[in-house]
Amino acid sequence: MKKKILIVSDSLNMGGLEKCLINLCDNLDYDKYEVDLYLFNEGRTLLNKLNKNINLLADSPYYKDVYNLSVGKSIITLLKKKKFSLAFYRFIRFIRIRFKDKKYRNIDWKMMQKTMLSIDKKYDIAVGFAEGTSCYYVANCVNADVKIGWIHTDLKKTRHNYKLDAQSFNYFSHIATVSQNSLNSLIELFPTFKEKFVCIKLPGLMDYQKINELAKKSNLMDEDKENIKILSVGRLVELKGFHLCVEPCRRLIDEGFKIKWYIAGEGDYHPYLQDLISQYKLEDNFILLGNCGNPYRYMRSADICVQPSSYEGFSLAVYEEKYFNKPVVATKIPSNYEMISDGENGLLVDRTSDAIYDAVKSLLIDHKKREEIGKTPLVEVLNNKVIMEKVESLFFK
Repeated sequence: MKKKILIVSDSLNMGGLEKCLINLCDNLDYDKYEVDLYLFNEGRTLLNKLNKNINLLADSPYYKDVYNLSVGKSIITLLKKKKFSLAFYRFIRFIRIRFKDKKYRNIDWKMMQKTMLSIDKKYDIAVGFAEGTSCYYVANCVNADVKIGWIHTDLKKTRHNYKLDAQSFNYFSHIATVSQNSLNSLIELFPTFKEKFVCIKLPGLMDYQKINELAKKSNLMDEDKENIKILSVGRLVELKGFHLCVEPCRRLIDEGFKIKWYIAGEGDYHPYLQDLISQYKLEDNFILLGNCGNPYRYMRSADICVQPSSYEGFSLAVYEEKYFNKPVVATKIPSNYEMISDGENGLLVDRTSDAIYDAVKSLLIDHKKREEIGKTPLVEVLNNKVIMEKVESLFFK
């Protein structure tokens, strides 16, 4: 008999967590497992990459109505469906957002449950694939013999409801993190659950053959034969820090360096970045590539990579860029120290424009240093087989 597994996650939009989910699904043994996937939110950018053995469950019946529509349209839609409590909650949520109240309360989870799918099925294993809603749902709404939570970030850096986290942890046999730093934060925040915590660096689970094939695809950067090409990869949000790269780009160009800086990703900061680009008159040298289903073609073409995040559970971009033997400039956040030895296989810097400028300039000036740092491998190179053995060890109480 195949074991029945349920995986619960937010969406299949572009992002490191979503790519981890795709890679995990590709590495499961479907002779042993029958897998359902529930995505409670919208966003299916990577759906065509999802393993064909996965059974994608129906969408949430009311999640979009409450969380993804404008307040007016949301309330009207919910009233038409006679979901009066959800309509009232949507109005209250609108008021709270107007007053910049972003605290996640117990009532928020209670109402969110009402928007989500009710699954009338018994599972052998259920996985809440991300901190927060996915874990709460598996803990409270799923019938399974073994429940697993997965933490992809540093919970100390996020606005989580720690009481809800602790409540959900009671139901889990194991809670896995993607980095030692995330594990340390969990132990500090929830010492009573220490025995349930384990670090499995899931982002290192990759299909290298497929990555190599995708990297061969032509791209805009290939056409540029005159400039040093700098690349940053990730969502256009504050925590990724790409706004800190615009001024360094301007300074380096003013000093005579022939560079172009490319950003592969999309997000809420796009208008802000576009304004900065205009302000510094960098329309021809600071290029927003937009949503990128295949960042590997750009990584292959880049001369230098820069990842100025304020925090990461595990920087998949750094890991992938080092796979392509690129010199990486990254911020001094704990998870980066697990991959990068400063000055040996990358440069670790403060999260400031000045520090980014100094590091990139040093690599532009010293070609030999740039080459040596690029070809020096990660501190720890991960192995797919070992990672999957660790994952499957969680499937037992």
